[in-house]
Amino acid sequence: MQTLTLTCPIRGLLKTGTKSKDGLTPTEEFYRVEAIKHLLKLGYPQDHIKVEAVVKRFGNSGRNSMRADLAVLDVPVGTLPSGDVDALLEHSILLCEVKRDNNKPDYVANTQVKPLLDFAKQQNCIALYWDNVDQRVFWYDYLNKKKHIKEGSLALLPKYGRNINVKPLCFDDLRATDELTDLFDRIENMLHVASIDLDQRFTVMFQLLLAKLFDEHGHAGKPTDDLEIQDYQTLGNTPSHALILFNKVLAKAIGYYENHLPRPVETKLHAKITGDTLLGICKILAPIRLIASKRDVVQTFYMKFAKGLYKWDLAQFFTPPTVTDFIVDVLNPQFGEHIKDPACGSADFLTAAFHKRRVIDPTFASCIWGADNSKNAVQVAVLNMLLNGDGKSNIKELDSLESAHTDANKFAIMVCNPPFGVRIVEKRAAVLKTFDLGYDWDWDDQSKSYIKQSKLLESQETGILFTEVCVIQAKVGGRIGIILPNGYLANRSKKYQVFREWLLRHTKLVAICSFPRFVFKTSGADVSASVLYLEKRTQPLSHVNDDGDYAFTVQMIESVGWNLGDKKAAPRYVRSQEDGSYMVDSEGLRVLDADFTTALDDIRRSSAAQQSSWITNGLAISPGTPGWSVPVTLVLTDPDLTIDPKRYSKKFWLLRESIKTRTHHVMGSLVDFFPEKKSSTGVAVSKTVKGLYNYIEIAEMGHGVYKTSQYRGWELPERAKHFAEPEDIYIGSIWGSVSKWCIIDKDAKDTIVTSGCIRLRMKPTMRHLLVDLVAFMCSEAYSVQMRAFARGSDGLAEVTEMDVKLLLVPELNSSERMELCPFVDSLLAGAPDLHSKVSRMVNSESFSVPFVAKRASHVILV
Repeated sequence: MQTLTLTCPIRGLLKTGTKSKDGLTPTEEFYRVEAIKHLLKLGYPQDHIKVEAVVKRFGNSGRNSMRADLAVLDVPVGTLPSGDVDALLEHSILLCEVKRDNNKPDYVANTQVKPLLDFAKQQNCIALYWDNVDQRVFWYDYLNKKKHIKEGSLALLPKYGRNINVKPLCFDDLRATDELTDLFDRIENMLHVASIDLDQRFTVMFQLLLAKLFDEHGHAGKPTDDLEIQDYQTLGNTPSHALILFNKVLAKAIGYYENHLPRPVETKLHAKITGDTLLGICKILAPIRLIASKRDVVQTFYMKFAKGLYKWDLAQFFTPPTVTDFIVDVLNPQFGEHIKDPACGSADFLTAAFHKRRVIDPTFASCIWGADNSKNAVQVAVLNMLLNGDGKSNIKELDSLESAHTDANKFAIMVCNPPFGVRIVEKRAAVLKTFDLGYDWDWDDQSKSYIKQSKLLESQETGILFTEVCVIQAKVGGRIGIILPNGYLANRSKKYQVFREWLLRHTKLVAICSFPRFVFKTSGADVSASVLYLEKRTQPLSHVNDDGDYAFTVQMIESVGWNLGDKKAAPRYVRSQEDGSYMVDSEGLRVLDADFTTALDDIRRSSAAQQSSWITNGLAISPGTPGWSVPVTLVLTDPDLTIDPKRYSKKFWLLRESIKTRTHHVMGSLVDFFPEKKSSTGVAVSKTVKGLYNYIEIAEMGHGVYKTSQYRGWELPERAKHFAEPEDIYIGSIWGSVSKWCIIDKDAKDTIVTSGCIRLRMKPTMRHLLVDLVAFMCSEAYSVQMRAFARGSDGLAEVTEMDVKLLLVPELNSSERMELCPFVDSLLAGAPDLHSKVSRMVNSESFSVPFVAKRASHVILV
C-alpha cells in the first residue's frame, strides 16, 4: 500500500494509506488540509478549528452519527466538553464538507452541505463545500421573516469575525487551480446534459476559455475593478441577462484574438446553451484565475483540449516543463530582455520564460519571440502561449534558416531545441551560402586550425545551422541555451570538429548540462543530448586557443521527474526511505524526484557564474560548497576539442583524482592493442568456409566469462571479426556494453569474437599485473571511465583505442592480489563456473547427457 505524507496545521504530520482510519482517501485528506490552510489565511484561529466534528447523533442509542469534515467555533475547541454535540453546534460559525473528485456537487450540496446549516444554532453560521474543482459557501438570508439559502464562490467567505458581503468578483478574488482538466471535464458534462454534441462541446469550451482569458488580461492591471465574467447567479442576474452579459465579453474576446486563431470562432454561444446552463458553468469558472495556473497543469489540459478541438495529438510536440523550466532558469531572463526561439515548435521554452518573468514584469509577453516554418507548430505555439496567459503573441510562421540575418545581433537570449539528426539536413544553396558552416573547411597545418573554403557544401545538418542562427541573432554578450545531441560534442569526424572549433571561436562556453537517454522519447527523439550555455563574443577569435583563461561548469542530470524509456512518462516522486511515503512541499504537493534544483544551485555557485554574472543577476545566492567547474584548457588541449559533458563530469574527475592518490598505471602502459583479423604477431588471419568455430557474441560476455556458439565458417555473422588467441582480453567498446569483457582461456581453439570489442593482451613485462587489471575491470571504477570516454549521441557511442589507453588502473596490494589469483587462474582454465565447465565437456563430447543442437532462433518454440 502506498502512503502519502501530509502536514496538517491542526493535526501535524499525517501518513494516509489507500484508506485512512476515518475512511478518507489521500486525495480527500489533501483537500481537507487545503481547506484548513485557506481558513487560517483568513484569520480563523487555529485552536477554534475542529476536524471530524460530530453534528448529529441518531439511532442505535446515538451510536450512529453525522459528521462535518471541519467545524470552526467562536471559542477555542478545548473549552467545550468533549463529545458534547449541542455545545459544539451552539458555537459553530462554519461547518465544512470536503470531497475529492466529486462529479455530483449539486447533489452533495443539497444532501450533505445545506443540512449542516439546519443543525447550526447561530443564524450567521456558514456552510463550506470544498472539492478538487469547486469551492462554494452557503448561508441563510432572511427576507420577509423567511429564511432562504444563498450560495456563492469561495471569494465571498469573510475573514474571521465578519459577515458575508455579496459583491462582484474582481481580479484579486480569483484563485488558481491545479485541476484545470477536471474543471473543464465538469463543464463538458454540463454541455452534454444540455444536448451539445461532442465536437461542438469543445468549440463552446474554447469560447469560454477565450472570454475568460480576455477578461482576466483586461483586469490584471486594475485588480480591484469588477470583472465582466461573474458568478451571475450569486449576484442575482436572471438566466437571460447572464447570456447577454457573457456574449458581450465573448464578442470582444474574439475580436481581440481572431488573428491568432487557427480557424474562425463564433461571437455568440451555441443556441442550445440556455441561461440556466451558463449560470451553472459560471459558478465554477468565474472564481478561477486561469492565467495563474501552473505550466504543467496548462500543458496537461492543453494536450487533451487541443485533441478534442482540433484533432491534434500534441504528445510529440511538447518538451516536459521540468526540462524547459530548468533551461530557462539557468538563462535567467531579466526585466525587458528580449528572448527568441528560432525553432519554437510548441513554444515550451517561451512559455517557461513567460511564467518566470511575468510576475515582476506584466508586459514581458512583448519581449518573447518565436518562429517556426510549420504552420501547425505555430498554431500549437500561439494557443499554448495564449492558454499560459499571453494576451498577444510574437510567434510567427517563418523559416529561420532562410532569414537568419534579418534579426542579427537583436536578442539578449536565444534558446532552441533544433531539429537534429544526420538525415535532417538543409540542401538549398541559397540558404547554405549565408552560413559559415554551410561551406567546406580544411585543416591548415600552419595555423593549426580549420580554414573556411569557398566551396559550398551539398548539405548540412539543420541542428548545426540552427546553432549558427542562435549565434547570429544573439547580441554581443548575449547568451544562448541550445539542446544538441552528444554526437555534436564528441564525434571525431571532420564535420563535428569544424563545428566545435567554430563554436568556441564565436562563443564562450559557460555550462554544459547532460540529460539521460530517453528524456525526449515521448517526442520521438531517442538520443543522448545536452544543453549548451554559451555567451557570444564581442569578436570571433582568430584562433581557438586565444582565450583559455576561464572555466565552465558541467552538470549530469540523472533524475528528471518521470520514468524514462516509457512513452507514458509517468511522474516519479520523492519517497521516504523509511516507509515509502511520498514527501510533499510547503504547499502540500508531492515533490518530483528530479536533479534540476541541485544542478541549478551548483551552477549558480560555480566559477562560471562568477565569470558570467547573468547567471546570478538579481538572485540571492545562499552560501555553500563551490559548484563544479573545469578549466576550458582541458577542451583546448584535446586534439578533437571534445566538449562531451561525460569527460568533464564531477563523478569522472573525482574518481580519477582518487586513483591518482594511490599506486596506479595508465592502461596504455599495461597492454598492447591488436586490430581485427590479425594474429598477435601481426599475421593476417581469415576463416575457412567449412571450418568449425566457437563464436563469442557481445551478449554472451560477462565479467571475464563468456559463452560460445558453434558455427561453420559460412554461417558466421558478418560481425565476427576477431580471431582470438589464449589470454586475449576483449572489452566492450560500445557505451551500452562497456562493462562487458572476457579473457580467452589457455585451451581455446578456433575462437572468433564479435566486432564492437577492443582486443588487448598484457605486455610481456606487465603480465604480473594481470590480476590487478582484471580485478579493476570488474569494478564500477572501470565502467565509469569507459562510459565517460564513449563518443556519440546515443546508446551506440563508442570508446576508441586512444581513449582506452588513458584509463587509470589502480594497483592491488599483495594480500588482495593473492586472494584474487585463484579466480583469475579459473578464468584462464576456461571453467570459472558450472555452466562453463558443462559447455566445455559438451563441446569435447565427454559428457554423458545426450547432445542436442541449440535452436537456430529464439522464436522456435521447442
